[in-house]
Amino acid sequence: MNDLILQNLDVGSATLTVKSLVYSTETKTENADALSTTIPISILDHDGDEAVTLANGSVIGQVKIIVSSTANTVTCTPATLAGASTTIATTEIGSTYTLIWTADGWNVIARGGGGNAAANAVLTLPVLA
Repeated sequence: MNDLILQNLDVGSATLTVKSLVYSTETKTENADALSTTIPISILDHDGDEAVTLANGSVIGQVKIIVSSTANTVTCTPATLAGASTTIATTEIGSTYTLIWTADGWNVIARGGGGNAAANAVLTLPVLA
């Protein structure tokens, strides 16, 4: 199967229909692993409380999605995290966070918790510290 690259795609006034979109993934399991900046989705599947790193992005608008597949605490330290925080930690299976690279560094644009919660409540969001 060939990779489809849509960088700098301009369809003008035409309509572009995508029936299915599948991102490349990587699974990280070791302490001090570096997350790829070119693979959009990183799955964290560590067997203990460990850490990963994320280098700076290379293109403004670059998106990185991190998904936890472990109930252990996995702390990510991006080289440049926009805002007051310097790390992001997940502690539940199913917790996620999405980052976008800008001139200010990696910006957290979404966080999702993996734990059960009552209606209108959010539980176990990834922790910004």
